[in-house]
Amino acid sequence: MVLLLLALLSVLSPALGAAPVYLLELKGGVDPGSADYIVAGIEQAQADGAQAVVLSVDTPGGLLTSAREIVQAELTSSVPVIVWVGPAGSRAASAGVFVTLAGSVAAMAPGTTIGAAHPVSLLGGGLGKAGPASAPGGEEEGAASGGEEGAAPATGSVDVMKEKVLNDTVAWARSIAEQRDRDPGWIEQSVRESVSITDREALERGVVDLSAPDVATLLERLEGRVVPTSAGPVRLRLAGAELVVLAPSMRQRVVHILGDPNLLLLFIGLGLLGLYVEINHPGLIVPGVAGAGLLVAAAVGMSLVPFNLGGLLLILFAFGAFALELYVGAHGAFAATGALSLGLGAVLLFEVPGFDLRVDTGNVIAVCGTVLVAALVLGVAVRRAMRRKVQTGAEGLVGAAGLVLRGGEGGGWVRVDGEEWRARWSGGLAPGAPVRVTALDGLTLEVSNNGPSPTAPSPSE
Repeated sequence: MVLLLLALLSVLSPALGAAPVYLLELKGGVDPGSADYIVAGIEQAQADGAQAVVLSVDTPGGLLTSAREIVQAELTSSVPVIVWVGPAGSRAASAGVFVTLAGSVAAMAPGTTIGAAHPVSLLGGGLGKAGPASAPGGEEEGAASGGEEGAAPATGSVDVMKEKVLNDTVAWARSIAEQRDRDPGWIEQSVRESVSITDREALERGVVDLSAPDVATLLERLEGRVVPTSAGPVRLRLAGAELVVLAPSMRQRVVHILGDPNLLLLFIGLGLLGLYVEINHPGLIVPGVAGAGLLVAAAVGMSLVPFNLGGLLLILFAFGAFALELYVGAHGAFAATGALSLGLGAVLLFEVPGFDLRVDTGNVIAVCGTVLVAALVLGVAVRRAMRRKVQTGAEGLVGAAGLVLRGGEGGGWVRVDGEEWRARWSGGLAPGAPVRVTALDGLTLEVSNNGPSPTAPSPSE
């Protein structure tokens, strides 16, 4: 019996002793929140003695600064980092390309794509010149392309900066590919010309190591493979290993959400609109409180990502133009100017060379359209209110009808809107005579006869 138990334990011991595999997910933009989550996950895997980290990727790209943090954690990790672009329909675009290629193992699911790593601007222009003519390198090559013999002159300091950013990105991408023994020619082409390829093409060109439809299949196909780490080659023993999913913390989730430029634009637009409504209709409270809260959230988010001050000033100018339309009334001229300024500001807000921050065109149109319609509706309402006759207060009494309660020659008491007032008039008016208020002198009304005097009622009426 004892021998049987010992034999059973010897069979089960490899599975029971297998170190766990940690699973991380990169979904959405590459930003400070997602970078903090992935870097912390890799560090935790090393501290806990995990056998490997699987990083599932589906991203349109994001900040290169955040991508550099993730790549550095991958390259310096003593635990193998297995990057898998999946499931089917996912992509590793822009900054996601660098994250994928930096893994100890790079894999893709069928029906996925990778590429388009060229740094872009929100107006559709690239950073620097695309094409093989631009040599990779650092500052010297970028500067030399501007004013040497046979080269086109530089168009300005912004173009020079864009060229430097492009060359630096190419050099960085090639160094990652060479360190992980992947195709450096393709990664340079992806950065310079925004080339994208499918999973099959990536496998054929040596951009990724294998194809797997899901994580379970991926681990099966990696069993026994030797992979590089910062501590040297490691042979993967994944059979029977527990897959542990590491979820981001609440702080990392909030930072990730606030790092989305589309959401920040929505917060700014709706926040300013809420304050705009509150200022023009004091006492509503809800629009003002909500607007202030959204602007605070936008300020926190904009402290995490780079933004263009000129774009922010254009948005503020737009709301100033909407306010002028309310009180000046330029037949829509100020509103049109505000709409144009708001649109340009929204497009330029995250237009920062060297940072791949994209705002969807549909979101820009939605925010600008909503704010413009709300401003026009509010403007029409305010203009009508300004033209409407005053109904309350002292000014509202002028023109009001009333009856004489008591009095005689030159003055007495009248009832107007249910209240008794001392009044003055010319001539004599009997009690019950209809009168109309013509002016107000302190607390005394100036009235005039408003028709033939009826039979005098009793003062109690």
